Amino acid sequence: MDGSSVISNLSQWSDRRQWYAFIGLTAFCVLAGTWLESPLLMFVPGIILGAAWMLTDLRQVFYLLLFFVPLSIEMNFSNGLGSDLPTEPLIIFMTGAFLLLVLHRPQRVGLTHVFDLLLFIHLTWIACSAMFAEIPLVAVKFTLAKSWYILTFYGMGRLFLTSPKSWRTAIWCLLIPLAITHIIILIRFSAYGFSFRDVNAVVGPFNRNHVTFAALAVVFLPFGWHLFRAYRNHKFIRVFILILLAIILVGVQVSYTRAAYIALLAGIGSVFLIRYRLIIPTLAIATIGIFAFGVSLVNNNRFLEFAPDYNKTISHFDFDDLLNATIKLEDISTMERVYRWVAGSYMISERPWTGFGPNNFYPNYKERTVRSFTTYVSDNPERSGIHNYYLMTAVEQGIPGLLFYLMLIFGVLIVGERIYHRTTDDVRKRMALTALASLVVIHVMQTMNDLLETDKVGPFFFMSIAILANIDQLNQEDTSIDESSTDPVSDREYES
Repeated sequence: MDGSSVISNLSQWSDRRQWYAFIGLTAFCVLAGTWLESPLLMFVPGIILGAAWMLTDLRQVFYLLLFFVPLSIEMNFSNGLGSDLPTEPLIIFMTGAFLLLVLHRPQRVGLTHVFDLLLFIHLTWIACSAMFAEIPLVAVKFTLAKSWYILTFYGMGRLFLTSPKSWRTAIWCLLIPLAITHIIILIRFSAYGFSFRDVNAVVGPFNRNHVTFAALAVVFLPFGWHLFRAYRNHKFIRVFILILLAIILVGVQVSYTRAAYIALLAGIGSVFLIRYRLIIPTLAIATIGIFAFGVSLVNNNRFLEFAPDYNKTISHFDFDDLLNATIKLEDISTMERVYRWVAGSYMISERPWTGFGPNNFYPNYKERTVRSFTTYVSDNPERSGIHNYYLMTAVEQGIPGLLFYLMLIFGVLIVGERIYHRTTDDVRKRMALTALASLVVIHVMQTMNDLLETDKVGPFFFMSIAILANIDQLNQEDTSIDESSTDPVSDREYES
């Protein structure tokens, strides 16, 4: 599935008359901008030329978008709107380009994999739950944002991330800017003595807080390790990659993010689970355990026994104190999560089928909280969510929404494990394992956070699924060739 120059016939710049028209437009805009004292007019030709380049070479635009993921900055405007710049405009552009491609050349898209169906069901239910939302406008905005994440990072990922060369290029586009941001942040942080108290002050402007900083790093590290292993015969490049990965790993360490530490260990452990075909029993045990734990808490309102002491549940400025407080249920961030989880459980029981609507947790949870779980930060001025993606899905999309989401992630992990074991090509096999390990890291992080709709984590989730689907398709194509031809494998058209 070659996505290179997929819409090139929409903008043919080789025609001499079009160049004359462009030169004339440039001269007019420069003169008009000077006459009207409006510098913005002078940028119009550049914007048009940039748009033309984007339409004729979408693969390079996709790589450019990946390059900006670690560098993007969350901007909040005076009208109450916010955006991630420059990634969000590029994501919207790529969504439009993908839709144009579907309309113009649907045969190039060819989304027929089981993952395509699972994502379609997931997105369809989100749209359905938005129709019953408490605040419909907020739900529609969330649905649109979810759509362009799927169409850009999964749809374009299916088109462009189809070979070892494309995988390496994509990882390089992420590694370099990510390492640069870590170097900048570590240098700034060193001036504070790497104090836990000041971690949130130094991770900006590239990250909202230390959690997003750590999350981006840990979901990338499996890909970075794949890149390191890809250059077995290039000692200098391997050393360079290893240095950058070490810098990123140091960043994870000084982020003081407990969920990131656990998720990274889970990602490493997943390698052994996948190799020994243990994904299904692991998922079964985890599901049964979580369900049993939830039932035990709900039974006779036993969860009320874990209500915190308001005066002891405080912020801690030493990481060792934070760990001790976490064990004693006296850490404010942990207990604030419980405060919201309790409210979420009441919201689920109130609307179990359709939920309150996508992105509708924050406007509706406070009147359903239990006062005994209140902490010093329960006023929630930053308007953050429930800090558990699975619970948030059930609150906002109902129990069916949670089941569809679990069907998606369980399906990807189970089928992905089978794809890994069916793959005979070593490079593809390593890439399948990399994508699965990154997905495990994301799923573990989501138990204590809700970051899937951010441009720091969301791209890895959808691209990993796209890569697994592409590897499965490449395996099927190889099987078809072997069955229909006696030509040697070396005669296949394969980009290495």
